[in-house]
Amino acid sequence: MEYKKEHELRVSQLKFIGKVLSVFTHELNNHLAIMKESIGLIGDILSSQKSSVQHGLEESLKTIQSIENQTGKTSWLCKQLSSFGHRMDNPLSIFSVNESVEELLVLLNRIANQKKISFEKDFQENIPVIHNDPSKLQFLIFCLIEEGLRRLDRNGRIIFKTTRSGGSIAINIIQKGNFIETDEKGLCSNEISQHVINQLGGTIYQEEGGEGVTITLPISRHSGSEMAD
Repeated sequence: MEYKKEHELRVSQLKFIGKVLSVFTHELNNHLAIMKESIGLIGDILSSQKSSVQHGLEESLKTIQSIENQTGKTSWLCKQLSSFGHRMDNPLSIFSVNESVEELLVLLNRIANQKKISFEKDFQENIPVIHNDPSKLQFLIFCLIEEGLRRLDRNGRIIFKTTRSGGSIAINIIQKGNFIETDEKGLCSNEISQHVINQLGGTIYQEEGGEGVTITLPISRHSGSEMAD
């Protein structure tokens, strides 16, 4: 039974990674297409004999600025993907919950935009880092995000709230908006979600009313030894 759960978890994690990479490459291609178009525009401006020198120079500078902005956005996205990949280097590491959630939202923002659903953040500042498995936490949060994207109608919202309570960090994921009926199956079952949270040493429970889910994680996996703030 345990082997079956682990096998299903590995398959689901591979699908999760594939989904993130698919979304990222689409976003990357969009930025590259804009840069290519902008470069072509500069060529048209410089080769045009109808434009005055001053007008051509102004338009070229605007286009160059646009290329610079797109390059910056693309570089930032690549940095987020690189960080996402390195989360899988070690099964246990010290990391910021806020940063790991933020990173995932950046990579999944395109899916939310396509469905006209917004991500909102309400992170408690200066919460301590935790000692756990960041890639499995991101996988679990992705499963909950995917559920919200399936259930929510257009103009819905998914709110992500982080707080500290004693020796634990809580991640509250709240769905707001109109809900729709769907037969579409999610990436992971409730059984797999429970299996993952057990491995993380935390808890997961549905909030009253069914609009939100709360994940709680210990600050340190070492019993009796809380990390310093």
